[in-house]
Amino acid sequence: MLNRNAIRALPKCELHRHLDGSVRLETIAELAAHQNLDLGCSDEELAERATIGEPMSNLQEVLQSFSITQKVLCSYDAIKRVAFENVEDAFRDGVKLLELRFAPPFISAGKNDLGNDEIIEAVLDGVDQGMEKYPIQVGLIGIVPRPFDYSVNHRATEDLIRYARGRYKHSERICGFDLADDELKITHEKFVPLINRAASAGLGITVHTGENTDARCVKKSMDLYKPRRIGHGIQAAGDDSLLNRMRDSGIMLELCPTSNWLTHSVSSIEEHPLPLFYRRGIPLSINSDDPRLMNIDLVHEYEICARYYGLESDDFTKINREAVSHSFLPDDIRKEVLKTCF
Repeated sequence: MLNRNAIRALPKCELHRHLDGSVRLETIAELAAHQNLDLGCSDEELAERATIGEPMSNLQEVLQSFSITQKVLCSYDAIKRVAFENVEDAFRDGVKLLELRFAPPFISAGKNDLGNDEIIEAVLDGVDQGMEKYPIQVGLIGIVPRPFDYSVNHRATEDLIRYARGRYKHSERICGFDLADDELKITHEKFVPLINRAASAGLGITVHTGENTDARCVKKSMDLYKPRRIGHGIQAAGDDSLLNRMRDSGIMLELCPTSNWLTHSVSSIEEHPLPLFYRRGIPLSINSDDPRLMNIDLVHEYEICARYYGLESDDFTKINREAVSHSFLPDDIRKEVLKTCF
């Protein structure tokens, strides 16, 4: 079995990493001190409050754990720093192509002096700084969270499209659009206009679905949104016809084993359906989701895949080549990454 150093050295493609779930503890403490923020806990308690080490009762409880990182993402400088550090952390995990996702409505919530433009520019500038320092290609995926007011999500969608089509430096790196957050208490049809608007503007569509729900939600998301990729989608594992459809359509699953265990979406790491999807020929990528929040890194997820699912170096190469091919970044960037790294 590959050891940790060998896994770290493997070239990787990560397609599912949340900016606000990847904030270093020391960065949280420094930003809070610099901006005189009350995080509701001492520095000694911060690690316990801002990380998750054991399964929570459900997905919603995990989502509530983002409150501390959301609070410190309160200025251009803070967001730019976190975006840069996300790129740096990914590079140190061996990532050659990264897609980093962020939700302007979530970041700006409760902050009257922080708008979508400032958030988007901070993320773009932080990513630009990261790509200047490290040999890594980065794409950005804008998220609209399901529970937020529709008008807020509509404005965020239009702002993301405006930047993706605009002339701000590296604005072309905004290449994807995601629908995320709890799927249990929503009407799927409500979000079709936003998805269609993003798709018509040329953004690749990925959707969080089938994480804590069921195969019917995955099917409905596929029918309504026509995504090229699916975030999680693990509850499709029990539906044989849906698995065949996913394989035949070439939809890629963005899989995050530890995250699914911590959200109680699977009962144990060992029972995660990743090896089933792999055996069935369904395209998949291996991802860390919210690595700092969950006190892991991408290398840890590869260790899980090697230890529990029997994946070896050739399997990882195949998975990562497929992941690069399913990236939303422009074709010339994907081809160059495949040529030079895989």
